[in-house]
This record gives sequence, C-alpha cells and structure tokens, in this order.
Amino acid sequence: MSLMGYYETNSPLQLASEGIQVQKAISLPIRYGCLSSKHGDTCGIILSNHSTTLPGQAYIAPIRYTIKNAKILENHAFALSAVGLSYEREFSLNRSWGTVGLLINPNIDTKDKRSADVIRNRWAKIYESYQTFDYTQYRIEKDEVPVIDENGFIQIPWTDEMNEFDFILVPAFMPNPQRILSAREIAEQMAAKDYRLYFDKNREHNVQTFQDENILDILNGTETKM
Repeated sequence: MSLMGYYETNSPLQLASEGIQVQKAISLPIRYGCLSSKHGDTCGIILSNHSTTLPGQAYIAPIRYTIKNAKILENHAFALSAVGLSYEREFSLNRSWGTVGLLINPNIDTKDKRSADVIRNRWAKIYESYQTFDYTQYRIEKDEVPVIDENGFIQIPWTDEMNEFDFILVPAFMPNPQRILSAREIAEQMAAKDYRLYFDKNREHNVQTFQDENILDILNGTETKM
C-alpha cells in the first residue's frame, strides 16, 4: 500500500503549530456556524451542505509519512483530533466538539482497490465502536445532508483540484447552535465578546467563507443600508 494522505484544516495556523508546511488551498463548502470557547466564545468555521452555503477556501497539507497501512492513517487521524482542538484525552475521534472524517478520492479504486477497501473497512469499524456518535448532528437543518455519514466518511463534493490526493483527513465540527447564523449575528457576537482574532487571522491567511465581506462590513460599520 502506498497512497497519498493529506490533512485538511480551516487554518494554516494549526498546521504551523504542528510543524507541517501548507501544501495548497482548496475550495470547500464552509461557513461560520459553531460558537466556541476556543475562539473567545465567537463563531468558528464548519463544513456545511446547506443549500445557502457557498464555496469558500481552506487548506490541506501533506501527511509526513507514506501511508503503508491502515494503522498509520488511523494514527494520523487520532493525532489530528487531539492537536489544538480539545482538552479531552481519550483515544477517540468522537469528541465533544466534533470528529475527524475521511474524504476518499472517488477514483481511488482504479489505482489500488485492494488497499482502498482495507482502509474503508478499517475506518468504518472505528466508527462502529462509537455508540454515542450521531452523524445527524453534523447538519444545520433536518433536510440537509450531514457532512459526515454513520461510517465516518465525509459527504462533501470531491473537486478536480483534489485529484492529486487519494484521501483527506477532515476535522468536522458540529453546528452550534444547530441553525443558520446570519452575518450580523456572527459580527455582533465578535463585538459583544470584543474578540475578532480568529476571524482576522483567517482573513490574513486567506481562509475565506462566502460570509466574510458582509461580516467585515458590519464589524467596520461600512454595511450598505437597504
């Protein structure tokens, strides 16, 4: 088995803290939608399949070692679930904030179906062991397709810019609250908490959502009045 694995993260800051060089920016369906104490009780970024979520920009970076077996992939996933994301210490992908899912190249079987099947089966067994994992929590509204399925596989579109990769490890955060947050709500929460470092650092490092310009206008008092 010799497949290419990658981390996905919203921010290159997290990658830098791990000593990992950012590989490239990719388009992902992301939005602000998760109130987090880690971000000063303001909103963090989530993946979303909601019909109103437009493509944004996030980053991926290479796993340091060649993935020679499924266990190596698992170890990287467990490490990603723990780094900078939670104080929980259990050896698990199923965390209070969310989880780490696996996004697989839909054409991987043409390269190495046997190895891909091993990874798929092993990954599904990990999630079978999580009795409290509820994939339906990874959506904003009930008619939305969750961004992860019951077996831990990420359910977002695979784009052409991802084709050089075999799979991507993706942190998936649960929406909090589980509803659409407007740009005004997001901006006003930052103002109320006097904390916009997370948002500004994302902007500085070209991590972008479709909401950014509206949020920025409200924060800066330059919103166009209707």
